Amino acid sequence: MSGDTHLVSMHLDVPNKTIVIIVSTTLIAWVLVAACTSSEGRDSATPGGASDVNPTEVAEPEQAIVEGVFLRIIEPLDEARGYCIDIPGHLAGVRLDSPLQVHTCKHGIWNQDGRFDADALENGVLRMPEYELCLQAENSSNGARLLLRSCAQEELQRWELQDAGQIVLAAFPQRCITVADGPGRDAGGPQYLMQSVGLDSCTQQASDRQRWTTTIPR
Repeated sequence: MSGDTHLVSMHLDVPNKTIVIIVSTTLIAWVLVAACTSSEGRDSATPGGASDVNPTEVAEPEQAIVEGVFLRIIEPLDEARGYCIDIPGHLAGVRLDSPLQVHTCKHGIWNQDGRFDADALENGVLRMPEYELCLQAENSSNGARLLLRSCAQEELQRWELQDAGQIVLAAFPQRCITVADGPGRDAGGPQYLMQSVGLDSCTQQASDRQRWTTTIPR
């Protein structure tokens, strides 16, 4: 403590005015130091302080998740809005035991009864994720209906989407999923149309009713 004693003995011989100035300056310095220390403490304790920002917590834009795609006939036929493969009925009235149909594509309304798993489709399976069921041909003959059954390694559940758009039974590539010939029937709702769909021989003459594409519901 000899340094502190020497400092006091030096100031005793200085006029009082000078002592007051020195003491006041010292007090101001102490106040500034204390204020800075207190401010740093508040910043470190504040949840919104810069020290608490975690770069990994910055919100990122949400990406739209597409849950299934429509299977739409490429040609509009007599329905400008397009025909998509669909389960008869709607919402709680969906009839899972009925043969599938084509229906005016249900954009803008509830449409889980027309969505197929895009990944499964690439593997030759027409799976409807909402119901965990797969599209199965009634048999391999012309006129066979399209049914929903539990997904399994069944020959009648294995499909192939050809480059020209036909969807054929993998084991019977001469059989195409085909929309019935003729105009659509009234399906109710805002002037919706529906038509039968099933298996038929793949032909150039029927190609407008046999070529399909996938469409993202909107």
